[in-house]
Amino acid sequence: MVQRMGYGAMRLPGKEVWGEPDDPARARQVLRRAVELGINFIDTAWYYGPLVANRLIAEALYPYPSSLVIATKLGGKRLPDKGWAPALRPEELRQGAEEDLRTLRRERLDIVHLRNIPGAGVPLLESLDALLTMQTEGKIAHIGLSNVNARELEQALRRWRDRRQAGSRRGR
Repeated sequence: MVQRMGYGAMRLPGKEVWGEPDDPARARQVLRRAVELGINFIDTAWYYGPLVANRLIAEALYPYPSSLVIATKLGGKRLPDKGWAPALRPEELRQGAEEDLRTLRRERLDIVHLRNIPGAGVPLLESLDALLTMQTEGKIAHIGLSNVNARELEQALRRWRDRRQAGSRRGR
């Protein structure tokens, strides 16, 4: 069971969520202490740093306690000027998931939040399909949605159900 309070790893990297923190040993100590205090949910993303937060999490906590749930986010990326940009195309989502798997030293991601960005030029269901495919491949256990309205949520749930039903028909 996930506790009511989790730990968000966005501030582990350096200033502006970019590069190494001033004191990497202290960042690892904070992570270990959070788990000691009963935190069993960590929220991160490969683009925090980029790659810095995930690496610090793995350095501090791997091998992970069996009760620890790590949630990641996909749908964004960092630019060389430290800016943020959408990354919702299926190949970008797959690349981001692979980065999360590699840097977190995981076989499967516990939870992936798809951060929808309206106006980014990629339909929500196209992005969702990419995550559902990775879920079928065993790379993602659970999918969450962020920044969607009620209509988009209903569409996403229909797509998820349709994919599950199609999978169960194939498995017969």
